[in-house]
Amino acid sequence: MHDQQGIDHPGQPATPPTLFTWEFASDPYPAYAWLREHAPVHWTVLPSGVGAWLVTRYDDARQALADGRLSKNPARHNENAHTKGKVGIPGERSADLMTHLLNIDPPDHTRLRRLVSKAFTPRMVEGLRPRVRELAAGLVGGLVERGGGDLLAEVAEPLPVTVIAEMLGIPESDRHLLRPWSADICGMYELNPSEETQRTAVRAAVEFSAYLRDLARARRAAPGDDLISALGQVEGLSEDELVGTCALLL
Repeated sequence: MHDQQGIDHPGQPATPPTLFTWEFASDPYPAYAWLREHAPVHWTVLPSGVGAWLVTRYDDARQALADGRLSKNPARHNENAHTKGKVGIPGERSADLMTHLLNIDPPDHTRLRRLVSKAFTPRMVEGLRPRVRELAAGLVGGLVERGGGDLLAEVAEPLPVTVIAEMLGIPESDRHLLRPWSADICGMYELNPSEETQRTAVRAAVEFSAYLRDLARARRAAPGDDLISALGQVEGLSEDELVGTCALLL
């Protein structure tokens, strides 16, 4: 059951649908419809163990997103008395990967977005078009020559990783590290990640962070024609913000 504001309360007879299962992930819309009708503001616990309010109505969501008392910064989430764990990737040396546009609030978000836009220009993105086409044609051509294969594994996955690696200026000899790092880090966000998956994610985050930090320092000393070099020349962008932005792209 819920009160006049539509907020449901633990211990009352209404039974919400089970969330964060594979069945829910495959077809969440009936559950969302139930919540909008019966409990539009619903307290739940995420697979990571973090408690959160799930807001399912459009107008309520807009109001919440515009409310300065709410934050998307993981560093502030533990201020909430309901929070049982930390959001994001734990570990002191992996925390800098979380310092990016998706995890900070104004005015820092506004400042970082303005700084990053100086390096990430429409002109630079448009200049990627011929190279992206070349890479796509090569991957598709290889698939055709082999008589077919796994489209996701052989084209859809390596294409964006290669493009982003070239944008960042990752040396070709190191690019084989990126997909395993990315896959291991993303394991943290699976449904109910095991302790081993979490340890693997932390280890990958620490390694990736250290790699990006070393590369950023090298490019600051000797800039090249790449995004890491461009970001490194932006005055006011901290090293943590640079590393987090590069990790976010991947």
